[in-house]
Amino acid sequence: MAKGLLIQGASPLCGSPITYKVQADSINGACAFHRVNLAVHAALYGGNYMDLILSSPAESGEILSFDISSALRAVADSYEYTVEPPSAYPYIVYDLYAHDEWMLNGEAHDVPDDFNKWSTNSKGHKAVFGAYSDLERLLASGSETIKSKLAQHFSRKPFSSPEVVAVGETMVLPLSFDAPVSEAGISSGPTSSVVNITKEGLQVLNGREVFALPASQRTDRYEFRFVNGLGCLESVSVCSLRTTEMNVTSESYIRSIQETFGQFSRGVVIKSNDYETWKLSSGPLDIYWQSWFMHEFLMTKKAWIKIGANWIPCHILADETISGLNRQENSICEVQFSMQLDINGSPLASLAI
Repeated sequence: MAKGLLIQGASPLCGSPITYKVQADSINGACAFHRVNLAVHAALYGGNYMDLILSSPAESGEILSFDISSALRAVADSYEYTVEPPSAYPYIVYDLYAHDEWMLNGEAHDVPDDFNKWSTNSKGHKAVFGAYSDLERLLASGSETIKSKLAQHFSRKPFSSPEVVAVGETMVLPLSFDAPVSEAGISSGPTSSVVNITKEGLQVLNGREVFALPASQRTDRYEFRFVNGLGCLESVSVCSLRTTEMNVTSESYIRSIQETFGQFSRGVVIKSNDYETWKLSSGPLDIYWQSWFMHEFLMTKKAWIKIGANWIPCHILADETISGLNRQENSICEVQFSMQLDINGSPLASLAI
C-alpha cells in the first residue's frame, strides 16, 4: 500500500510548490503497470469540495514526489475577486489520500471508490492565495531537502520612499498577520483595508509612509485597484494620461437586394471592439518603486481603473521590452505601460458619467 505522505517542501501559499513524498507499495513480481495515485480533496473554506487526482508511474518500493500546488490553484481560481475587498479572503482547506494501482499476473488491483479505504491519508491542511517569487523561494529557510517559507506580509511595496497619492483618493492596503504562520497555523485568510485620503502632506497609514497631493491635482492622476502576486487586492495611483488609442475591427459584406435600374447591391461595413487603450506613466520613481511597478503591478492578471465615479475592469499591458534603470543617461526613473479597458464604448460618455 502507498505509505508515507511526508512533506518535502512546504508553503502556506498555494501558488508556490507544495511537495509531498509518497512511498509506493513493495510488490513481488513483474507488474504490467504500477502507479501511485494521490488524491487532493480540497475546497475554499466553507465551500464545496472538489477532488483532483495526481498520478505517477512507480517501481516497487519507490519514493515519489508530488507537487500538489497545481491542484490547489484550481480551487483558488474558483474565487471571484471584486473591486471591493472582502472582510477576509478565503483560504483553502484540503486532505490528501494515497493508494497504489497495479496489475500483476493479469489481475488488476484498482483504487477504491471511497477515500476512507485508500492506503494512507493526511488531513486538515490549509493554504492561502498567492505565490512567492523565485528569489523568495531561493532564500527560504530550512535544510537542503526540506525548505519552507512562512507567511506574514501580503504586499511587496517598498519602504524606500513615501507612496504618492492625492486627497480624495482611496488606498487599499493588504494587512500583515500579527506573526509569521506556517501551513498548519492558518486560521483565517488575509485582509485588505480601504483608507480614505482626507488630508494633504506626509502621513503614515497602516505603517506605510504616504504623501498626499492637493485635491486639485487629482485630475492628473488615475487610481488602480489590482490583485497582487500574493493574492490580495491592492491599489496604486499613477500619473496623468499620455495617449489614447482605439483598435476597431471592421468587416465588409455585400448586402444583396433585388436589383433594378434604380437599385443596386451595396457594401456594408460592420464595426466592433471600440475599446480604448491608454498609455500611462508611473511618474518619477526611485529604483525600488520602479522595480515594484515592473515586477508586481505590470504582472497583475486582474485590475480596475477609476474613471469618474466608476470602477471599470481593465487589464494592464506591458511592452515586449520594458525600460528600467538607465545609468548611461541622466533620465528619471519611471515605468510606462498601457491600460486596455475591458468594455466597448467611450468611458467619458455623458450618459456614463
